[in-house]
Amino acid sequence: MKFEYADQVLAALIPLGLTVIFHGLGMDVVRRCYKRFRADLLDSRRIGLRTFFMIAIVAIMLVTHFFGVVIWAGFYFLAGIIASAQDAMLYSMLSYTTIGAPHELRGHWTGFGGFEAMTGMLMFGWSTAVLATLSQKIHSID
Repeated sequence: MKFEYADQVLAALIPLGLTVIFHGLGMDVVRRCYKRFRADLLDSRRIGLRTFFMIAIVAIMLVTHFFGVVIWAGFYFLAGIIASAQDAMLYSMLSYTTIGAPHELRGHWTGFGGFEAMTGMLMFGWSTAVLATLSQKIHSID
């Protein structure tokens, strides 16, 4: 019995690993920002700062996710799976966010976009957990 996705799983470990590394770095930036501004954020009179901080954190997370998309797009393009860098970015953006791309990968790579979608879901879950934790800490004084 041949498992047709075995080599795709192994190949997916490259962009998946890079995505996790970059996402971890982004979440570390978020952690360091919270640590730096914690005292001011916990001051109930600093509502404007808390709002600005949350906007900045979401922006950092957005950029972190964008890097994940770029990593996968770069893999598609460099591996010759998608011929155009622009098409690779579009396909990656739609797969990472689980919207679904308008076209499928062909041949041997047919199911590969699913691995990106699974990775994207996990990264969004990670970001959501960090955002919920920060929000809970910041608003626990109210």
